[in-house]
Amino acid sequence: MISLSQSVGYAVLALAQMDPEGKTLVLASDIAEAANIPKPYLSKILARLQAAGIVEGKRGQGGGLRLTRTAAEITVYEVADAIEGPEWRCSCLLGIPGCSEGKPCPAHEYWGKARAEIVETLRAMTLDRVREFTEAGWKMPILS
Repeated sequence: MISLSQSVGYAVLALAQMDPEGKTLVLASDIAEAANIPKPYLSKILARLQAAGIVEGKRGQGGGLRLTRTAAEITVYEVADAIEGPEWRCSCLLGIPGCSEGKPCPAHEYWGKARAEIVETLRAMTLDRVREFTEAGWKMPILS
């Protein structure tokens, strides 16, 4: 099954726990608890999201994290790029090193078209849509 990494899923769920207007600060510990994300793992994800300019933090008393733009303006595509880097868009479906336009694998043409559709879908999908899922009670299962 082809999918983005679990880290991207965690990032999307974490962002969905934040104020969709980006005004209210929220603690990382509250995000971790609400979305069932291990706090040390969430810290790494939040650092990548901060580096990408998707969230910003305030340290100290009354501190926390918030979105830098509204949830309606942040796409899942941006989140995937922040967490995975642009490589997630370029990898070979079959995992063949060196697969390229000049040396295509048997699935190259198909994957190029499918990947373009996936990118288009993720660019159209914003965090406010994901938030609807989380408000309905969807979150990561607790790992045992």
